[in-house]
Amino acid sequence: MENYVVPEHLAMRKQPSQARTRRLVEHILDSTLCLIQEQGMASVNTNLIAKYAEIDIASLYRFFKNKEAIFFALAHRWFIKVQQVVVEQDFQQQVGNILQYKDSAQIKLRALPETEVMLVSFHELFTHDKDFKALENWNRSIIVSRMKRSFIDNGSQWDDQAITSACVYLYGLTRNFMAGTIGMSEDEHLRQFAWFQVSANQLRELVLSGEVPAHFVA
Repeated sequence: MENYVVPEHLAMRKQPSQARTRRLVEHILDSTLCLIQEQGMASVNTNLIAKYAEIDIASLYRFFKNKEAIFFALAHRWFIKVQQVVVEQDFQQQVGNILQYKDSAQIKLRALPETEVMLVSFHELFTHDKDFKALENWNRSIIVSRMKRSFIDNGSQWDDQAITSACVYLYGLTRNFMAGTIGMSEDEHLRQFAWFQVSANQLRELVLSGEVPAHFVA
């Protein structure tokens, strides 16, 4: 997967080179995630993170400049996990394959421990902060690229502009589905997933059907 160039003001001071320091960085990120889940982003600061993680503040500052850098690393880690799920699932579902609900990419994404925080607590950052917005745009470009390749490999004859537009729409549809179903029971989530899959499959069938419909042509 393509590496992301982190802005200097949000970059880690140093990359962990040993297993012990990598575990420490992961522990800082996991502690930050737990704090956001328990207390909300507004109350989280570096002193609180260090206290929650049971480390001295110097150990935290050894790797991170500030809490924003920790938030950014947490978001970046989530997007890497998202991309791994997409690679494993190849972002394809069989038409009408409701029986594979628990194995679908959407359900695997929902199960990630960061997902609810990212879609709810980080929403404003991804919407309004230029650095976090750029990070999500990077993630979207990678996933859209994989979806395009999947459609092409399965015989789509749409031109690049049309197929890109369809994939961007499918990315947004999936993201909105995940955000809109947070907090639902498993039964209700399954019902909503069935409707999501109907919409996604209709789009997939359209892209694979042949000529681009006239009203989709710029």
